[in-house]
Amino acid sequence: MRGDGRRVDMPLEKRGTSCGFWGRLIALFVAALSVAAPASFAARAFDARRVEPSVYKIYTFIPAKNNQFSISSGSGFLISGRRYVVTNFHVIEGGARFYIAFRSGREAKLVEARLAEKRPNVDLALLEAREDLPGEVLKLGEYEPEKLAEVVAIGFPGAANLNRELVPGADAQGVPLTDLDSTVTTGIVSRMTFTNLKVSESQILSARTVQHNSAINPGNSGGPLFDSCGLVVGVNTLQGLNSQGLFFSIHAGEVGRFLREGQIPFSYTTRACGGTLSSSLVPLAVGLTAALALAVAAFLLRRERAPAWLEAIPRGLARLAASKAGGSVKKKPGQRALPASASAGDLCLRPVEGGPPIRLDVSGRALTIGRGPGSDRTVASDTVSKIHARLAYDRKAERIRITDLGSSNGTYLNGARIAEADAALGAHVRLGTVEYTVARELRAAEPASGAAARGGWMLSGFDPSGRAVQFELRPATDKASGRELPATWTFGRDPSRANFVIDDSSVSALHAQLMYNPGEALMLRDIGSMNGTRLDGESIGGRTVTLRDTGPEIAFGLAALRLSRLTG
Repeated sequence: MRGDGRRVDMPLEKRGTSCGFWGRLIALFVAALSVAAPASFAARAFDARRVEPSVYKIYTFIPAKNNQFSISSGSGFLISGRRYVVTNFHVIEGGARFYIAFRSGREAKLVEARLAEKRPNVDLALLEAREDLPGEVLKLGEYEPEKLAEVVAIGFPGAANLNRELVPGADAQGVPLTDLDSTVTTGIVSRMTFTNLKVSESQILSARTVQHNSAINPGNSGGPLFDSCGLVVGVNTLQGLNSQGLFFSIHAGEVGRFLREGQIPFSYTTRACGGTLSSSLVPLAVGLTAALALAVAAFLLRRERAPAWLEAIPRGLARLAASKAGGSVKKKPGQRALPASASAGDLCLRPVEGGPPIRLDVSGRALTIGRGPGSDRTVASDTVSKIHARLAYDRKAERIRITDLGSSNGTYLNGARIAEADAALGAHVRLGTVEYTVARELRAAEPASGAAARGGWMLSGFDPSGRAVQFELRPATDKASGRELPATWTFGRDPSRANFVIDDSSVSALHAQLMYNPGEALMLRDIGSMNGTRLDGESIGGRTVTLRDTGPEIAFGLAALRLSRLTG
């Protein structure tokens, strides 16, 4: 359009090279973004309607005088199968009977449950319902949310029940099933912390917690704390006294460890929501948009002339993509590819003074390290706090994220005291006075599992008081055939029941067993000990694990013994 209002037509070929080509390319970008961008932002929206059916009200019947019961209530959520529900230990503490309440259509329903597992020290309990429950299994987010990350608390605070009524029928058991529409509150993460608190005369809480300001009240206890992606990052537990906006939830990592020890299958991820998960969708959407636009641009370039610099873009991007994928990159002169056998192992913390390395979870799940039996990796040193530090291995970046958890004697990286830092290969790490080097763990080839154990094994080392401990494990032999016989050796503190006695308070009366079948490898299992059994610093929980013939360190409570072979 000219200034005098008259229309001026361009020649057809020029309309095609400028107005037509550029117009279609811009329209393509706009259209693709309109599809991709809303999808990425929609992924961040929290859908309360999806997760609410998986959150229940928990009723606990506590015996009182004259064969009567007092009734307390809390919250819980579906974590495994159709019947397993996680809640707080203090919700069910002292209870003789337990009920799970929820809405079934327009009606309220009450299902009896039994106590399946409990861990008072982390304030967690697991209920198993007598019938299938509604909703879907909720997924744990076993990562540590950043400060200011959005969180949502869902549960059944008692103060919200203003209209009290009894559910008709014998199944109600006299329980006031009031207002089974859950309460939803929102907030942000204030920080991650470690809580060591005496919550009652019989319970001391010692657990990693999420501090946030999403309001919770009595009755919310045991309910889930969600991130913006709908992952459970905590179990709502505590409200700060004489404070405002101070609420604490047991971290999902503690829940995961609790379930693993009980051998309960569950769903989890170590990928963060928000900054890590949802933000990755935006570049993905933009990348798909650009790829789509360039594909159409390439088609248009075949038909219409475009600037030379634009013609070079698809070729340049193709070369860049090939180099990233390693598909068609030419080797430099003299450059040789590493053989597969030379591939490096994962990073670990190797003790400077010798001993087994601290192995990390290659999936990226954060692990705690400390002196106490509640840590994921145990270090037997008085200078190390019960829960000293947290380690998270970023396998892709080849870094170990180290976070001090308020230790008394500090965590150090290359000589400097840290609160949180990344340690790379070769870095020097100190926990209290115990020194480590970040190294690669090059695992030796495992011996054949069917190797004979002629001569047997020896467990040797020191108990926590410094007394030398040495046990010989020799399988019996059949006199007629000369063949070895199956054997089981039991370890514990009780001399009347254990084959091998470790006289230390950290060792249970019957603690663990080593088992051998001829032609097979030695097996280790914990038999319900209080302080657990660890293999090279890692708790075995309720698993039965296969041992290497030589080298591994087995810790019964705080008594750490090294396994070696006997000959002859």
